[in-house]
Amino acid sequence: MSLSRTRPTTRAARRERGKPIPYDFRRPDKFSKDHIRSIQSIHEAFDRFASNYLSAQVRSAVHCELGQIEQTTLGDYLDRLPSQVVLCLAELEPLVGRIIFEIDFATASRLVDRMLGGVGEERPPFTATTITEIELLLLRELGNGLFGELAGAWEQVIRLHPQPCEVVLSGQQIQGLMPSEIVLLVQHQVRLFESEGTFTVVLPASTLEPVLPRLNARVLFANPRRATSPQVIADLTAQLEEVLLQVRVELGRARLTVQELLALEPGDVLVLDQDVSFPLAVFVENEPCFYAFPGQRGRSLAIRIAGTLTEEWPRDEELDQEGGTALWPTVTTP
Repeated sequence: MSLSRTRPTTRAARRERGKPIPYDFRRPDKFSKDHIRSIQSIHEAFDRFASNYLSAQVRSAVHCELGQIEQTTLGDYLDRLPSQVVLCLAELEPLVGRIIFEIDFATASRLVDRMLGGVGEERPPFTATTITEIELLLLRELGNGLFGELAGAWEQVIRLHPQPCEVVLSGQQIQGLMPSEIVLLVQHQVRLFESEGTFTVVLPASTLEPVLPRLNARVLFANPRRATSPQVIADLTAQLEEVLLQVRVELGRARLTVQELLALEPGDVLVLDQDVSFPLAVFVENEPCFYAFPGQRGRSLAIRIAGTLTEEWPRDEELDQEGGTALWPTVTTP
């Protein structure tokens, strides 16, 4: 009895495994499984970049997570678009064609409200006649930033240069794209302000065709970003040189009771715990970094950097007449 029950089930399973899968020749598959896996890995990196970018824009935590990846035609995608949506279109040179970045209306309105100083509430529906120039400018800036993060995620495959994006509020306003174009829809779940939304990146097959041979695991993960170009290093250095840092020097410390503090009067002298023969600590962003001696430059108070805190300060007999040592030469600043 057990054999007679088992055999039909096994044969049915074999017939099910060998059953042909329908194939629509009007919608051929342009992306293989290797392509999908590689694009999935790239957009997981994009989620991290986009989360950091959006968090900085809205001054609040934003979390992006990769969702569903679907292959369809552009016409089908546009047909199921909601009536209220924000679409950002941009070219990523040297690729030919435009990439579509869809932001659902609720998420876009919350981002705009937050960027305008609000609390991140959903705003009234955008229309071509009611949207203001400021709101349109913010949406365009948001799209340019997201395309920049997308280009950064694709850098391990190809270096892309996003062009200024165009913002439309309906799928009917999209021009220059064929409805029969095969596209890959990469959906991202977005969580912000205790609400959820979606981003969808629309990648046309004709645009990605030149880089499809590079979308495989061997090329993508063999040596990712082996070296940083000199131009990137120069750009990062130039940006870091413009960063403002707080530098302070601590002359010493003294411990007082509240009664002693209230009893202080002009002319009173506080004894600090700092040895006059030992250099002062220089703090950069509240982190001790250098040794320095106090002095004067013209009519301004100044310090002379004598060394770093990672080095051991020499004994008194090793100090020179200026209070320094040959181990740390004096640096003259203009």
